[in-house]
Amino acid sequence: MKTKSYTRVEAMRLIPLLDGIALEILERRTAIRKTEEMIRALGVSRRVHAEEIHRKRTQLARQRVELRRVGQELEKLGCSLAVTDPFEIFVPGVDDGYGWRPGENFLRHASIGPFAA
Repeated sequence: MKTKSYTRVEAMRLIPLLDGIALEILERRTAIRKTEEMIRALGVSRRVHAEEIHRKRTQLARQRVELRRVGQELEKLGCSLAVTDPFEIFVPGVDDGYGWRPGENFLRHASIGPFAA
């Protein structure tokens, strides 16, 4: 598969789409963390909460699948997610790449390289 490269103008046009993808990533990560915490809390009295633990594990699996799907959306664009704080999306550029962070309406010269989503 050929790697995509964007001019600055083309990369700027991606920002609304990247913003939606980033929001979904953040929401799913939060849901996963909360569900994992709930499973741990219910695990204290596993026999009493066995059915609820099973439901939460099913929810957790679904959230993880959806998070992978969102990562694949980034990959289709040729972009990748850097695991930084705050996280940054790498957009491959014609010369160098660009970095974009959720909520920003501009691109920066990438301080990161491409990472796996």
